[in-house]
Amino acid sequence: LGTLLGLLMAAYEINTYGRNYQRQVIANAKAFALALKRQGLQVEGDPEVNYTETHQVILRVGYAKGVEVADRLENNNIIVNFQALPDDEAFTASSGLRTGVQEMTRFGMKEADFGQLAEHMAAVILDKKDVSQQVSSFREKFLTMQYCLPKEQAEPLVDELVDNLVKS
Repeated sequence: LGTLLGLLMAAYEINTYGRNYQRQVIANAKAFALALKRQGLQVEGDPEVNYTETHQVILRVGYAKGVEVADRLENNNIIVNFQALPDDEAFTASSGLRTGVQEMTRFGMKEADFGQLAEHMAAVILDKKDVSQQVSSFREKFLTMQYCLPKEQAEPLVDELVDNLVKS
């Protein structure tokens, strides 16, 4: 029952906010890819479409360096996935990083914010700097979930749904 209520709320929110959320995710991904490229990182994908048409941005960080660079980013409070790229002979020799913008878009980040994130990532990847404190401070600006019902609206709606289900 609880799962169905969650599914119902998710469907309600995607119907209400989905179109704007999707547009912002794509705009953020494209801006992020361009910002990473401007920082001197090797962004995979077609430059004609700003490197992506989805929520993902893929970076090439060097032969078999995906795991090491992903770990270094994680130590700086930036979470990415290491990724084998099509020309890597095995996943263990992954030379890529896979990033996604959907979660931080949901927390309110916009294009310029992803530009700042790109600067932090470049400092870690290219210069091997420790930016963990700067990233933590940056993240503090994005604590409120967006593209969802405000608590004042959601709680009465959930209460009404539960009451109606209990009565039936």
